[in-house]
Amino acid sequence: MSLDGKVGLVFSGGGARAAYEVGVLKAINDGRCPAAKNENPAEVFCGTGAGAFNAAVIASRFPGQYPGPADYLVSLWADEIPREGRARNNRVYRKRVDTLQFFDIPYMWRRPLKSWVQYFADVGHVAPELARRTWKAVVNRNFSAWLNLAIWHDTSPMLRLISESISLETIRDGERGRPQRALRVVATERGSGKARVFANADFTEEAGHAVVLASCALPILFPTVGIQGREYMYGGLVMQTPLQPAISAGCSVIHLIHNEPRIDKPLEQEESSTREMLNHTIAVALAATLERDLESRRRVNEAMEALDRLRRDTGRDASAYLSPDAGYRRVTVHQYRPRRVLGGKSGLLDFSCKSIEASIADGERDAMRHDCDESGCVL
Repeated sequence: MSLDGKVGLVFSGGGARAAYEVGVLKAINDGRCPAAKNENPAEVFCGTGAGAFNAAVIASRFPGQYPGPADYLVSLWADEIPREGRARNNRVYRKRVDTLQFFDIPYMWRRPLKSWVQYFADVGHVAPELARRTWKAVVNRNFSAWLNLAIWHDTSPMLRLISESISLETIRDGERGRPQRALRVVATERGSGKARVFANADFTEEAGHAVVLASCALPILFPTVGIQGREYMYGGLVMQTPLQPAISAGCSVIHLIHNEPRIDKPLEQEESSTREMLNHTIAVALAATLERDLESRRRVNEAMEALDRLRRDTGRDASAYLSPDAGYRRVTVHQYRPRRVLGGKSGLLDFSCKSIEASIADGERDAMRHDCDESGCVL
């Protein structure tokens, strides 16, 4: 419960699995989550990867605007992002040189000329790059460049979705009034590997939408994004769950939504297929990183509690050595995780209606039955 400090929402990356976050957010906003009752409205929104998209959409919605942030996100994920039916591609990425489209009769019937034009444009884009990679591989005897699949994926659908869904002007104005809408988006700088945290003021008309696209740019799968002369990619490489930016923004209560299951208990409905084993391996690696962050926060809370006891017992105030401005304050972290590895047959990239609806339902159900002891919350 928080009646004084700020409440923050932290969204992790995870591609299509970020639909889980929408379900959790919906339960929190509707007052059906036990851990979020009697709280102030959230004022800080932090995210990386697809979680950055969720955070930016919320921050670009005015308080009381219709539809509300959670309902709007549900409509985006359930109705806009899949774009199934007669459309071959979702609104996240498009496969280049898609030869199978010519065997999709309903699709070709609707757009015969445009399909051919787009196909040959893809060939013109891919062929020179493949030739360059082949020449480099032969000369240097290094075929590692062939592992980069970004050339086969066009992320312009994602950029259009971001541009249509996110108001940059509203984001820039978010920290000026009350309640605030502080936004923090994490991206990884290519080369240095350093994390850059973009704040509200960084969401200019020239670079704002590119910031969200860069945070979502999964390495190997999607191309990097240029921002102010530098290349950026998926923020989850260095900060999968951006807790510290939320703490630095003044949060005393944080609802952290992670899209990977906990690793200290068996997973529900776990499959033994190769693809599911790969998904589980990724889940274990990402969840281990989160556990280190949470353990660090537990130690800070314990240190602050020890200082309080010292002040009560001796009258000595040692708080000057642990400044709140540096993040040394007691922070409650409620964490939400699925009970199974999310995603269908394509895992991170399964943007099918069925998979997204199942993830949203999982998030909503898990938030409604949230138990702090079982979830390992930091209290």
